[in-house]
Amino acid sequence: MTGIARPNTWRPTTNPLLIALLALAPALAACQPQGGHHADAAPVIRPVRTITVEPVTFRMGGSATGTIEARADADLGFRIAGKLVERKVDVGNLVKAGDVLARLDDQDQRNALRTAEANLASAQADQVQARNEESRKRELLANGNAPQAQYDAALLAMRTADAKVVATQAALQSARDRVGYTELRADRDGVVTTIGAEPGQVVEAGQMVVRVAQPEEREAVFNVAETGIRAAPKDPVIEVSLAGAPDIAAVGRVREISPQADPVTRTHTVRIALDNPPDALRLGATVVGRLKQPPAPVVELPGTALFEEAGRSFVWVVDPKAQTVRRQPVVIRARESDGPVIVTEGLTRGDVVVTAGVHSLSEGQRVRFNQKIETAAAP
Repeated sequence: MTGIARPNTWRPTTNPLLIALLALAPALAACQPQGGHHADAAPVIRPVRTITVEPVTFRMGGSATGTIEARADADLGFRIAGKLVERKVDVGNLVKAGDVLARLDDQDQRNALRTAEANLASAQADQVQARNEESRKRELLANGNAPQAQYDAALLAMRTADAKVVATQAALQSARDRVGYTELRADRDGVVTTIGAEPGQVVEAGQMVVRVAQPEEREAVFNVAETGIRAAPKDPVIEVSLAGAPDIAAVGRVREISPQADPVTRTHTVRIALDNPPDALRLGATVVGRLKQPPAPVVELPGTALFEEAGRSFVWVVDPKAQTVRRQPVVIRARESDGPVIVTEGLTRGDVVVTAGVHSLSEGQRVRFNQKIETAAAP
């Protein structure tokens, strides 16, 4: 028998997984990067707040009123307590070193002095007797007529008498000193500026009775507001004139500024050392102080605009066209914590300075800021 040949027929697959993979193949091929490289990430553009620099010349608001005081003065008081019976000076009197300024009742101190003198006389008599006894015992001991123990007792008595004389002499000197302490004497030439006690008053040791100042070195003392201290020029020259007589004047420089403000008035005490002041600028006179030299322009920035590296101060300055930042070193004055920054060097008119987020920026970084920018100025 002859076999019957069957036709070779093909049937398409109906596997659903294979169909899904074939459908995703073009999409997967499209996701592959061209040339085998990843696309570059877009640069980070940070939003910032800025301020435009506008230097302003600081002025002291016209003038300040103060007084003339001595650079050096001393509060003089008694070294012992007692009743004040006499005061020889008043405010404004000139005194010389060694002058008696006041006296205390010295009756108790003189009684103590007489007691000390009597004690010394008694100790000296005992000393003479002890020395004679020691001399006799020494001769008897040498002749063999006295035992060693008797001489040792006489020697001990003599040494005790000698020590007693030394002690009573010291007590006598102390009693004499206390009598001298009842007189208050000036230890320097000067002028009396303050009186602290009146005759009949009982004063304690060290209590101020008279204040003596040296008029040769005079200073002008002013109370200046905190804003004036913060923004004042560096090493200013101050013209000090007598109130009501502006032709009587002297110039000086700031010698001292109190580090803390008065808790009530919020002002700082500023002391101006005067150069060759005229005699009319006497102690206690009311004076007017004015800034003499032309003040330099300064810029006040928020404290958040400043950052420091390696002991130097910097700010970020924005290039408005490229919208990038660059690091700019600046010179500032000493400022209080959390207070504004007074910039004296490093910035010019029109510079755009970043005032927030300065620690998250880097050199040349692109930034975005509002078109409306604040203006920096000195108070």
